[in-house]
Amino acid sequence: MTEEEFANWRQKEGASTIFHQGRYWEKLRPGFYQPIHLIASLTAKQATRPTLFCWGFRSALSESDVEFTNGSIPVHLLTDIQNYDLESLSSNRRNHVRRSRKRAEIVELIDPLLLQEQGYEVLVSALTRGSYKAVPSKDEYIASISNYIIPKRRLILAGLIEGKLGGYIEAHAVEGTAYIQSVYVATEALSTYIGTGLVFDFVQVCRRSGKIHQIVYGQHSREDEALCVFKDGMRFPVKHIPAKVQINPVMENFIRWRTPDSYYRLSGRD
Repeated sequence: MTEEEFANWRQKEGASTIFHQGRYWEKLRPGFYQPIHLIASLTAKQATRPTLFCWGFRSALSESDVEFTNGSIPVHLLTDIQNYDLESLSSNRRNHVRRSRKRAEIVELIDPLLLQEQGYEVLVSALTRGSYKAVPSKDEYIASISNYIIPKRRLILAGLIEGKLGGYIEAHAVEGTAYIQSVYVATEALSTYIGTGLVFDFVQVCRRSGKIHQIVYGQHSREDEALCVFKDGMRFPVKHIPAKVQINPVMENFIRWRTPDSYYRLSGRD
């Protein structure tokens, strides 16, 4: 979808967006903004404070304005999509993909029924295993997925183990860039390597489409070594996208002191 279509969709989901200098921005957290298309290359003229009512913003910069770079956006990025197949993975990862295919069936969801019936249990299992995200109530989860699956907006692949939901991956694409939003796998399904299978099959969907040229698999959570090893093993290495970062000095010092890893993700700096 286009950046405008994505912005309209996010607005319907309740996100706070701003149109500034020809680009759409989204409030990442109260007072801090970033382009809604995270790694889109903006010019130095576009990469300016999107609203007076903010204490900070960040934006990836175009190559022509690289001299204005003072930070980066650290993401896990796959660019060689057309050559992404089993043979491109390590032997260990290939075995995991094959094992997931033997133990699970991966399908595309075309309606929210399965998530409404079984998704919450998978989500809770995944989040309580270790995540910075808060666990929503079941009512909140059900309400959030009532209009969750929208053709040409969000893609959800589900992994079924003997007919039961074991995990799922959700993603969207904006102008040739796909973003993996999240991968949730129930603890009891980890031994099936369904998470590996979901990521691999999602890349294959992008590959077959012929319209996706890069995939972002989240930002670099350097404090989670196991997750970083997994993403790197799936050929999503860490890439520092050159960016302009502007943060109020008081807020900057506080965030760096309070949550240095969050500061690193915001700015690309230590």
